[in-house]
Amino acid sequence: MLAKKTRRKDQIQPGQASGGIAISDAQYTKLASLVYSLCGINLGTSKKELLKARLVKRLRATGISDVRAYMNYLQQDADGSELISFLDCITTNKTDFFRENQHFDFLAGDILPNLKKLCGPNEPLRIWSAACSTGEEPYTLGIVLLENQSLWRDRGAEILASDISTKVLSHGKNGVYALERLVPIPRPILRTYFQRGVNRWEGHGRVRPQVRSLVEFKRINLMEPFTFEKPFHVIFCRNVMIYFDKPTREKLVGKFGECLVPGGYLFVGHSESLTGIEHKLKFVRPAVYRREV
Repeated sequence: MLAKKTRRKDQIQPGQASGGIAISDAQYTKLASLVYSLCGINLGTSKKELLKARLVKRLRATGISDVRAYMNYLQQDADGSELISFLDCITTNKTDFFRENQHFDFLAGDILPNLKKLCGPNEPLRIWSAACSTGEEPYTLGIVLLENQSLWRDRGAEILASDISTKVLSHGKNGVYALERLVPIPRPILRTYFQRGVNRWEGHGRVRPQVRSLVEFKRINLMEPFTFEKPFHVIFCRNVMIYFDKPTREKLVGKFGECLVPGGYLFVGHSESLTGIEHKLKFVRPAVYRREV
């Protein structure tokens, strides 16, 4: 067993400070390489302090007092649970409801009215929200679908929401958000698709069941091979590739292209661009690309 009930010499003693850890350049290089190999995030040479600050949380949680001992702990992580917790701690999760709203307008105004050209007869619309963080993006997609239900009701629709972090996926599945997170949502949409919390949930809102039922949450590492049974008609992967280097972006975009039906769409963040990398997708408009038919 990795975790022992008896206190080791490298465990934090009662009252011992958990901050102020030391990390050598060699340790940083090794951990940065581990992060890159596991999830494609390129920490480079300038994020040592950031990594150290994030590591403090895992040292507290595991009761380990120094980086060397924690790295040994990671190497002995037989079931991978601590590796997942480590990545949960390292990855940055920032998202909002209706973020970069032009994409949702394009989905509602251009894609949904033309599903007969995009989907096969009686084929459900399949959307993937990759690196979805705490769920705001896939739930926004669900709201857009419900607002335009007549365009897809007869064929059905499915939204896959994925992330590498089990922590944010759990948050997303619950569908509960502090009210300040709901500020970007138009009030008519808020009243229709969210429930206001009471008693211990006062100050929060929850996505209503009709939206949650459209979304399936699943842990997927974008760096690993994809094993989907059927291709997607739309993929959202926004504001994620800014953390990747050029080879990683190029490989990932190629994988997305293979997961799209002919004519399917890939949405990236407006701060991202596929310029300078090789791919087979056609530019449609800023941050929107399409697989050739």
